[in-house]
Amino acid sequence: MLNVEERSQTATEFLLMLGAILAVVAGIVASIFVASRGLGSSVRDQIDNVMENSVTPGLIGALKLLE
Repeated sequence: MLNVEERSQTATEFLLMLGAILAVVAGIVASIFVASRGLGSSVRDQIDNVMENSVTPGLIGALKLLE
């Protein structure tokens, strides 16, 4: 059985990993939005469709698996 110090270290490592993953995902999403502003409206619409149909449901599904 884990003692209190080992549990707190494990929880801290988990939160650091979760924060790193969220930072990477936020960076990817931000770069997509920045890139889409410079592109034509049809390309922007395609990116929005991909975000709504693929990326967002995938992220939601991944977050549900963590629960």
